Amino acid sequence: MQTGFTGDRSNPKYDYTLRRQALRQTWFPPDQEAVDKLECRQGIVMRFVIGHSADPKAEAEIAAEEKKYGGFLRLPLQEGYLSLANKTLTFFRTVTALYDADYIIKADDDVYLRVDRVPPVIAQWSEMHADYIGCMKTGPIYTSPEYRWYEPQHAVLGSASYFTHCWGTVYVLSGRAAAAISALDPGLLRFFANEDVTVGSWMLALKMQHYDDRRLCATECSESSVAVYDMPTCAGLCDPPARLKELHAAEVCQAPAVQDDGTVPLVQPAFDFFTNRR
Repeated sequence: MQTGFTGDRSNPKYDYTLRRQALRQTWFPPDQEAVDKLECRQGIVMRFVIGHSADPKAEAEIAAEEKKYGGFLRLPLQEGYLSLANKTLTFFRTVTALYDADYIIKADDDVYLRVDRVPPVIAQWSEMHADYIGCMKTGPIYTSPEYRWYEPQHAVLGSASYFTHCWGTVYVLSGRAAAAISALDPGLLRFFANEDVTVGSWMLALKMQHYDDRRLCATECSESSVAVYDMPTCAGLCDPPARLKELHAAEVCQAPAVQDDGTVPLVQPAFDFFTNRR
């Protein structure tokens, strides 16, 4: 679960401390004992993933929170919006060094995740030999610095649109894919302005098996949803502290996750990027 340091506490939407509190009150394990129990019983390792801050006060706050609740994975880098792609690579390199993971889910801390549905969907992805899983998209390449999503390396892309890649809020790499990029010299990897595009370029270069799984970008809980957030209105939930609790209280979000045959319903992609048809 990718998280960060809170800068502006006047806006609850960007108060990462409030986000983590809401997550612990909903679907994320509330303390270290629960984190350990989930790992021991289900083989699911859950962590709040965060680097470091140049602000001693911010560092002290995270240290105190970690001591109280546990469940953090600290990365050896300084946090910053422009270094998200590097943070993600460091995350995959760290996880592959610590664990022999079948699949690694990268999710932001403004997502409602059905953890109980993770084991059956992993079984499905494994059966399909999927390596790079998420809600696939393309998008315009912004060539002017006046835009937020400006791509400084637009000239090398040779197109008005990006190649197919996963929406960055939630996506999944197989252990094979994560190990492959982790083994490469970071100095030889190309980093684009946006994290999701960057990871997508690595997956394209490495000939990984893409799978467009719309269960990872539901806007409401359903019988098949795995990750819920307010795309495309917001990159995640528009008001994470409030929406996480609202979703958790909804009966449909608490519905049984697994069918009688032990599976989770598969959802047909809204658009099949690989056959170019709806």
